[in-house]
Amino acid sequence: MGVIEALQSKYSIAELREELYIQIKDNCSDKVTLVGHSWGAWLATLFAEKYPELIEHVILIGCGPLEDKYVSEIRTRRLQNLSEEDGAIYQRLLDNQATDEDMEKVPHVFAKSDHYCLESREEHKADQTDSEMYNKVWSEAAKLRTSGKLLTSFKNIKAKIYLIQGQADPHPVNGVTIPLQENGVMCETYVLEKCGHSPFMEKYAKDEFYKILIHVIA
Repeated sequence: MGVIEALQSKYSIAELREELYIQIKDNCSDKVTLVGHSWGAWLATLFAEKYPELIEHVILIGCGPLEDKYVSEIRTRRLQNLSEEDGAIYQRLLDNQATDEDMEKVPHVFAKSDHYCLESREEHKADQTDSEMYNKVWSEAAKLRTSGKLLTSFKNIKAKIYLIQGQADPHPVNGVTIPLQENGVMCETYVLEKCGHSPFMEKYAKDEFYKILIHVIA
């Protein structure tokens, strides 16, 4: 099956959504399955709400909680695994005050806070960092969750939703499944043992993750 990695370059959610639309229209002739990791899970849903005619399925991986009341649990779980210095970087991310220097260190911070056991040599990498993009987009996204508009987007999409979450992910799976259940949104959920925030990189969950992914898409 064909795969497109949609590299994003815009500074607002509306622009990111339109950029993704162009990438899909330029490269695909049939309906697609959107696979979104972390913040990308939210973006996939926001896209599917606006362009239902383009989407077959939405697969959420390591999805952040859909209501604010679950957010403090993420911070608690992460800080348990971080030094004081790393914790300060994480706090600046939360406060939308991250610097470019912070963004360069983020993959190493999250490697400590978010994962169970990464495959050797596995880590998130970025060719360049952009703290302005992060601060602007995440500030906007967090407001969508607080206002309830994010959850409304999940209620509005017509595509079938799948959730793949690591048992050791700091993002609590209940922060996604319970709000969806309470709002009558169907979601097929897979929770992987010995797995953190990025199942595709996890030593003990990677194979099972790809089996599930291929099963859903095929």
